[in-house]
Amino acid sequence: MPIDYRKDKRYAHLTPEQVRQHFEAEKILSQTILKAEIRERSKTAVWAYDELFRRIPWHPALTEKSGPEALETITAKVKTFLPLLPCPPARILEVGCGMGELSYGLARENFECLGIDISEIRIQRLGEITTALLHFARSDATYLPFVDASFDVVISMQLFEHLHPDDAVEHLREVYRILRPGGRYLLETPNKLIGPGDVSRFFVDGEAQGFHLKEYRITELLSMLKNYGFGRIDIVLRKKKILSGRLVSILERLWGLLPKHLRSTRTMGLHNPIYLAYKK
Repeated sequence: MPIDYRKDKRYAHLTPEQVRQHFEAEKILSQTILKAEIRERSKTAVWAYDELFRRIPWHPALTEKSGPEALETITAKVKTFLPLLPCPPARILEVGCGMGELSYGLARENFECLGIDISEIRIQRLGEITTALLHFARSDATYLPFVDASFDVVISMQLFEHLHPDDAVEHLREVYRILRPGGRYLLETPNKLIGPGDVSRFFVDGEAQGFHLKEYRITELLSMLKNYGFGRIDIVLRKKKILSGRLVSILERLWGLLPKHLRSTRTMGLHNPIYLAYKK
């Protein structure tokens, strides 16, 4: 059953018509990205997001407190990722940095941080908060404009599900290339078994139809990470519990046997895992 939007604090203040318009806009615009030729895909994605924000000015990304002023968000993100990182001054790349809260917070912990985002508007705004340890640049997530073995850590948070399925494959190849030996990729993305995770969850029960172009099961994404060279892969679940990918695959299979309404209330952290993948 679709979820009641009034139970989501990011949408609860909106009218049913506003939420419906948001869904319909994402549904239409996502198809322009999926159908775009590979050479035009990055440009199409930029246009689609700008067009979405033009059509839906009440979009949570536009109305929520963000950037350096969002102290609670910064604290929460740093608290989640800091225990998973090597000691500073490790060099970190955040792909799809949004308004830069995580990169900003980690730079304050003495990490050398570079955040990239596809939105020129966001990058222009973020240029105002650069420091010796914090920089931002415009780039998509598919072809990363960096030399081989140039980062200790790459982080993507709620990005992977927004990538065209073909681009997701290239993204993993690129992340592996720019990581130093022993480096780690921290990837947070929602589990398909609890989806859809985008705005379409308020209207459909099944495949995402909005800007989550493809959602993944844990077993599926583990296989992809291994295929592109990553060695040890751990999964971070609820309460920062770190388990091996193999064990979490078994847990997911058992969890997937439950009816969806029970999976939603007994997530064990499987609904939104963080993948901790190490370069050999």
